[in-house]
Amino acid sequence: MRTPLAWHNSIEQPRRTAAAVGGVCFALLLIFMQAGFLGAARTNVSVVYQALDFDLVIHARSYLTLQRSDPIDRLRLRQAAAVPGVARVTRLLVDSGRWQNPPATSRHSLYLIGVPTDAPVFRNPEINAQLPTLRPTLTVLVDRLARNYGRCAAGGKAIVNGQSVSITGTYDLGMGLLADGSVIVNEDTFERLNGGSSASYANLGLVKLAPGAEVGQVLAALRRRLPGDVVVVTRDSIIRREQNYFVNVKPVGILFKVGMVVAFAAGAAILYQILSSEMSNRIGEFATLKALGYPTSHVYGIGLQQGVIYALLAYGPALALSYALYLVARSLSGFPVYMDAGRASLVLVLALAMCGIAAVLSLWKIHRADPASLF
Repeated sequence: MRTPLAWHNSIEQPRRTAAAVGGVCFALLLIFMQAGFLGAARTNVSVVYQALDFDLVIHARSYLTLQRSDPIDRLRLRQAAAVPGVARVTRLLVDSGRWQNPPATSRHSLYLIGVPTDAPVFRNPEINAQLPTLRPTLTVLVDRLARNYGRCAAGGKAIVNGQSVSITGTYDLGMGLLADGSVIVNEDTFERLNGGSSASYANLGLVKLAPGAEVGQVLAALRRRLPGDVVVVTRDSIIRREQNYFVNVKPVGILFKVGMVVAFAAGAAILYQILSSEMSNRIGEFATLKALGYPTSHVYGIGLQQGVIYALLAYGPALALSYALYLVARSLSGFPVYMDAGRASLVLVLALAMCGIAAVLSLWKIHRADPASLF
């Protein structure tokens, strides 16, 4: 049985090992946080779509994101409702706004969602059950997870876009990056709060299929029936598009990705410096192994194994710390930062790759270990 030289080399100098593990742990923790925020951003930007109950969606050809969705003619919704296999087509209105909770004078960003009150628009039965309470004009449901909105409860008052509204209920949604919070209103209230006529248009048409209807067939029929000024896509397609835009186009997603790359490079650089110094200090030992007839691959393997040991020793604490920081971030901001098996596995692979690269770069020190130098 061969002596585990890499392990003994790692534990022989506890301070050096602690420095290496601490540096790698810090880099992995940064990667965990950047990856967590990136995943949370991907989830958060589609939170409205995730809350709505639909199978297909009709949007303008110029559609970019839900926040920048040009209106479509309501006639398109009536045309879609006549297609076989369609159970209902729901009109959805969306816009930004400002929230104020008297007596406070500060205003906060708002996501305004206008829906009909006679259809189960949402996947959450609790929200659908409260929609009939919105039939009086200037009544709203308020997001309980809103930031800085103050106390919001049924029977309370608030100011939205400069107009006084009555709160008839609350729900859980959480807008995260999109806005401080959201409110749900009926179509008449949406028009009043926006100071213009919205009777002839919709931002989106939410299509719910009849039981037994096949998505592909209904989708093809809608695309044939509706003119070219609108586009019909599936639920999964619109959610992926929304996530792709915010993660791969908007600066916030790019920033998180760059942060992961920088953290990876920093961790590799820290470990390279430590491993390189370790190889230099043990150059005589590696030369002895060569003189004893050990193949070069075996000697190189000791350096690689030492890098893997540092990676595994650092991964556990980084994983535990990230769990704790995710919980803190979630409780303070409501941002949906959660650990999952995919993210944990990804960071483990990155940790092994980081330490593998650092070890490989430091192996040239071993290459210089000449047995002749011992004599």
